[in-house]
Amino acid sequence: MLTGHSEKKRVVAARDAGVTEFLAKPISAKALYQRIMNIVVNPRPFIKTRTYFGPDRRRNVNLNYVGVERRKGGKADIIKQQALFDKVKMPV
Repeated sequence: MLTGHSEKKRVVAARDAGVTEFLAKPISAKALYQRIMNIVVNPRPFIKTRTYFGPDRRRNVNLNYVGVERRKGGKADIIKQQALFDKVKMPV
């Protein structure tokens, strides 16, 4: 999502509507390129709980974490997204 409105409530609303990358104006070509590449090469998984369905809010997963699951909606189903880059067949 590209916008001139970067207030926290708008970012949260965009995320909850399914936006996986957010870029506020003014933008640079490099920042836009990075967001597009992140969507293509490293898409976020979607999370489905009792109270939330949308992109995973967690950018970094700590594989060493041991403790109680802290999602408010309870146990989560994680829906992995195949990278668009993997879906494209390169011409020979």
